[in-house]
Amino acid sequence: MIRYDLDLEYLKTFQAVADFGSMHRAAEERHMTQPAVTRQMGILAREVGVPLFRRFGRGIRLTAAGEVLLKESRDIFRHVEEGLGRVREIGERDLTRLKLGSSHYVAANALVAPVRAFRKECPEVRIEFLCGSSEAMADKVRSGDLDLAVATLPARSEGLRRIRLWTDTFAAALSTETPLARKERVTLEELSGEPMLLPPSRSTTRLLIDRAFRKRRLYPVQVTELETLEEIAAAVAMTFGAAILPVRLFSLPSLHASHIAVRPIEGFDQTRDLGVLVRKGKTLRPQERALVTILERMREEVGAGSPQDA
Repeated sequence: MIRYDLDLEYLKTFQAVADFGSMHRAAEERHMTQPAVTRQMGILAREVGVPLFRRFGRGIRLTAAGEVLLKESRDIFRHVEEGLGRVREIGERDLTRLKLGSSHYVAANALVAPVRAFRKECPEVRIEFLCGSSEAMADKVRSGDLDLAVATLPARSEGLRRIRLWTDTFAAALSTETPLARKERVTLEELSGEPMLLPPSRSTTRLLIDRAFRKRRLYPVQVTELETLEEIAAAVAMTFGAAILPVRLFSLPSLHASHIAVRPIEGFDQTRDLGVLVRKGKTLRPQERALVTILERMREEVGAGSPQDA
C-alpha cells in the first residue's frame, strides 16, 4: 500500500529519469548523486509495488505501470500548482478587501470623513460595508464575518478588542409642541410621565437609559421601541413622544432641528463609549491598520476624547 506521506521530491526525480531515460542525466538535472537517484527510485518502486523501469540498451524505459505513474504524477503537480495559484489569488484578494461594519448612528454621524480619507489613501481596497445595530456588528466581528466594525462598545468584551474613539453624553429630545420643551432643563421624573421613544431593550443604549430610570425607581408610563436613533428622533419631531438621545446626534443637519427641543436632564450621568471592534487575537492586515489609524487621526472630527484600547 502506498504511503500518503510519500515525498513529492521522489516523483520529481522519477519524472526526470523518465524524461532523460537515464539515472545519470536525471542526477545532473536534479543536482543529486546518481546513487541518491537510484535509491529514491528503488523506494518509489517498492511503495508502488510494481516495476517502473526496464533496461533498454544503455538507457532505461518506463514500464506500462511507469507510463501511468508518469501521467498521474504530472497531473498531481499540475493540480498542486493550480491549487497554489488559487491560494495566491485569494491571498491577493484578501489584501484588497475590507469587510467593514457600522452601527446606523455611526454611519450617519461619524464615518463619512474617515472612509473618504481611507479610500483616497488606499484606492485599491474594495470595502464591503454592512450597517446594523451595534450588537449585531459586535457578533459579526466575533464570528469573523466582519474584519472590524465602528459602533457602540459593548459592556461585555468577550472575544473582542475594543479601541475607544469617543464618549457620548445624552440629552432629552422633546417635540417643540410639548409643554416640557418650554423648560430649560428637565428631570427623569418629568420624562417618565411622557410617552417614551426608546431603542430596543437588548441594545447597550437602552440598558443605560433603563439603568438611569431604575436608580430613581421610575418607570415610564408608555414605551415605544424603535430600531434606530434616527427613527426615534424623527418620531419625536412627529410629536409621538419624548426620547433620550446622544447630544452628538443633533449635529446632523437633517435631524428635524426646527421641530425638536434638546434639553439637559438633571441627574442623568450615563454615557456610552463608541469605537472600533476587532476580534481578539486578530493580527490587523495593512488595510485594517490603515483605517484604524485614520479613525484615530481624525478623532477631532469623529468626536471628543483621545482614543485608547478599552
